[in-house]
Amino acid sequence: MMILFDIKADLYGPPSNEREDSDAFQARLAVSAVFDQVEPLQAQLARIVSFREPMQRLGELAKVFDELRKFAMQVSDLARVLESMHNFQDRLRPVPNQFAPLEALDKKLKRLCASFAEHLSELADAIGPAVTLQDQLAHLASAFEPAKVLREEFLGLAQSFASGSPAMSDGRIRRLHRATRRR
Repeated sequence: MMILFDIKADLYGPPSNEREDSDAFQARLAVSAVFDQVEPLQAQLARIVSFREPMQRLGELAKVFDELRKFAMQVSDLARVLESMHNFQDRLRPVPNQFAPLEALDKKLKRLCASFAEHLSELADAIGPAVTLQDQLAHLASAFEPAKVLREEFLGLAQSFASGSPAMSDGRIRRLHRATRRR
């Protein structure tokens, strides 16, 4: 019933003693009408919070790269050993024709190197989706860059309106305009 009375007062004008309350109500309606267009955007912005937890889990998953870095160092050490074995193998190439047991060693070393290369390729392929995700996250981070600027500008505007002086400097207007154009 009170809501109908407020609407009636808004439409027909309140009695003279309720004029200030009505003015405040009309001001709220006017401001509300301006910000109504932002409501769908606010719902989308609220959804951003729901992505915080999955992002934290991704951060935890990224710790796998610390272990992979340690493994890469071990592989690098092993590669140095295999490189010296490969050099030794190159020097022995002419000899297997004269000494048959070295031919078997040569074949084993070739299989070892081929298997090593195959496993390294598989590991590199397994890391591929993480690289793609990194690229997507970098793109996403740049897409959210205007959020910082807009937040600062809106907070500044809110403070200036809260202090009772809604006048904005030309610089603040230009910065807000640039921030909104970056999107």
